[in-house]
Amino acid sequence: MENMLCILLLEPVIPIWLIVVCGIVFFWLSWKTYAACGIGKKERVFLWTLRAAAFCIIAFLLTMPSVRHERREEEKPVLAVLLDVSASMEDRVVGVKGTRAEAAQSVLKSSWLARLKDDYRVMSFGVGRELEEGVPLDGTARFTAPQTRLFPALQQLRQRLRGENVGGILLLSDGLDQSGMSLDEMTFTAPILAAELEEPSEGRPETVTVDYSFSQVAYPKRVTKGWKISLTAHVERRGGNVTASFPVLLTRDGQEIKRETVTFEAEDKFAKAQFEIEATETGSFLYHIKMEPPADREASNNEKEILIDVTDEQNRILYLEGPPRHDFTYLKRALSTDKNLSMSAFIRGADGLFVSFDERRDAAVKPDLTNDNLRHFNVLILGDLPGELLKKEDVAAVKSFVEKGGGLLLFGGKHAYGKDGYLAKELLGDLSPAESLEGASMKEGTRYRVDFTPGGRALPAFAGILEDASFPALLSVWAPVKTGEFSTSVMETSDGNPVLVTRRYGQGKVAMLLSNTLWKWQLGGADGSGKGLYGRFITQLVHMLNPKDGDAGQDDVLRIVMASGEGELRENVAIGVIGLNAKGGADCLVKTPSGKTLTYSMREAKLDRQVGLRQPQDGWLCEFVPEEAGTYPINVKSRDGTQQAEAMLLVRRPEHELTGAPLNRELLNELCARSKGAFVPPSKLSEAAGKLKKEPRVLETVAEYPIWNRWHWLIPLLLLYCLEWYFRRKWDLV
Repeated sequence: MENMLCILLLEPVIPIWLIVVCGIVFFWLSWKTYAACGIGKKERVFLWTLRAAAFCIIAFLLTMPSVRHERREEEKPVLAVLLDVSASMEDRVVGVKGTRAEAAQSVLKSSWLARLKDDYRVMSFGVGRELEEGVPLDGTARFTAPQTRLFPALQQLRQRLRGENVGGILLLSDGLDQSGMSLDEMTFTAPILAAELEEPSEGRPETVTVDYSFSQVAYPKRVTKGWKISLTAHVERRGGNVTASFPVLLTRDGQEIKRETVTFEAEDKFAKAQFEIEATETGSFLYHIKMEPPADREASNNEKEILIDVTDEQNRILYLEGPPRHDFTYLKRALSTDKNLSMSAFIRGADGLFVSFDERRDAAVKPDLTNDNLRHFNVLILGDLPGELLKKEDVAAVKSFVEKGGGLLLFGGKHAYGKDGYLAKELLGDLSPAESLEGASMKEGTRYRVDFTPGGRALPAFAGILEDASFPALLSVWAPVKTGEFSTSVMETSDGNPVLVTRRYGQGKVAMLLSNTLWKWQLGGADGSGKGLYGRFITQLVHMLNPKDGDAGQDDVLRIVMASGEGELRENVAIGVIGLNAKGGADCLVKTPSGKTLTYSMREAKLDRQVGLRQPQDGWLCEFVPEEAGTYPINVKSRDGTQQAEAMLLVRRPEHELTGAPLNRELLNELCARSKGAFVPPSKLSEAAGKLKKEPRVLETVAEYPIWNRWHWLIPLLLLYCLEWYFRRKWDLV
């Protein structure tokens, strides 16, 4: 409702009586002037009126008039709806149907609250760990906050609404405040209406007083394939003093692995179950530990999820070669002398089938380039194979193998590097360190002096070989080639032709040898270990490609670092990355349990304890807040596609919220009483609304502005003078 009042104010330059006197004199003289003219009476009155009107306008402007607008407006009082969005609102209490969150949503959808919008301005707020403004009141609010800090939120709300006409606060909370504040520290300026979101305990079935929960689960987060894994689950009992015994189950992918029994004597508060399992496969595995107590107050804390990474320390190599050649014989011999390497070698026969040269004769090892087969190996060596051998699915498997951290050595010749070889762009061209140019071939007929480049000499992987003053000349080099943008030339001929080129691809490494006469280095004899220069060079090259024996240390590999692989809902998670050497930065892709993919841009930052590092280190950082419980696969990719890293985050519901505790009626009742409000069941909220303040606040606004200094006044003045001049000329007046 709005009222408007306009007032005209005058501030004359000279006294008004003087303006009136001047006007009388002006009117009289004007009339006398026109009376002496030879025109009719009507014409004389007309001209006199024009001149008098012009004088009146000037006299009005001399009073310096201004206009004042006084506006009175009624503003509705504010009704602040404070919704508790903590996880305890969805906690289920024994003997109560539904949850407190469901009861709160029913209040928000009630017709009573809709009617209040006619008399109040409704503002919504959420309370969890912090006060949040603008929480939806349409039933879509999410109850995932890890804590309920009710008292600080009410204090923040009072500061936020300072200066507003607050009619009252509608509080929808379970009252399980965890701030540690006292009611005596609170200041109330508006009545609080709190809804009783849970029925009273009278009439309920007798509740179970004992509660079993996992206080801690001790386990190694990363193990090696073949290790024995020990998992210890500590079970805590709250309440109860009788002897109890029940099973604890360890499962994976829904299948029970082991079962142990825990026993509580009468006075025991803790017991433990220990599991021994063997890591038989590599990868990341999610295990569930679940207890089955006979009587328990809260079942939601009877299960734990743990994530264990299993790696394979054995350096296994798959070598696929084309037609038989010297390179195969000497390379196989060199790698077989290294006890840390296990190689499975195959040669492609004339009939197109591969013949195994694996002395172990492991039936599980195949020459197939499939994901299932490649997962058993750390390094893949592709010899002089034709491109037609690689199918579309083989190409995808090889790229995936390298992206996830595998090593790839390209050791081909005319069949592999030629026009129809596997370096074609539609095959392995985009991960190759170099590409063949027009007319490329295996250049022979001369001796090529070779040496490491400055970049190659900086690689720790070849530290032992660098002691040799010179290397035997090569009799062949594949040229010309063009090295890729993200490649490093490690060894070159004296005229600049690359011999060994490397690059990163995803989390893995790729190396490319561009000569088929490296085997002649072996003819120079062997050292004390039984290896010649060729054997040392090849084995150190393979170790460099191995994902666990990086050539520049751990920090040269893109790694994701987090303070913990586990977290709670609505808690900020910092994701750090170190070892990013790519151009353009990186993006972090987080896949939620519901299948939605979130993309965050990584920013350069100093990483320290926020990601679990003891010493500060330069790196890249992004942050996000999980809104769902479950597993979050994390994938960090460099924007140029050369580096990639993966990790897993396990997000749980906050256990200190999900305790099965009932509504804190005493606190809510005292809170409402001190604020002169009411704590009532939802059905009686409409009656209790009378305690809210309904008086609207009257807002008065005054606006004052002058009107004498407007240019619009020139229009009537000019019009009057022009009319007078026109008719004076028309009637031949001087």
